[in-house]
Amino acid sequence: MRDVTYSKPRSEPNTVPLGVKLTDNEITNGLAFKLVTSSQHCAKGKADAVRNDAGKMWIEFFLEWAMFGGTLKTIMRKRGWIKVPPYYFPPGFMNK
Repeated sequence: MRDVTYSKPRSEPNTVPLGVKLTDNEITNGLAFKLVTSSQHCAKGKADAVRNDAGKMWIEFFLEWAMFGGTLKTIMRKRGWIKVPPYYFPPGFMNK
């Protein structure tokens, strides 16, 4: 029987240039973005579910993602990785 996967070449993580590596901040913010889109898909799946057992399954997925999101947010706050968008001032609004 043939081996489906090939062995991976040896690599040294310290030889990768710094501009190529993702920082922890970039990784967690990307993960948080994927978490938000996944929870939106779970909510849409629940809304579109016709059967109760399928709807319950989507709720369980959503709750699992929500628990993971709470943990991720706590870690991101602790390490200072949360990105806060700039405030929106509508045109003609006097900001003091």
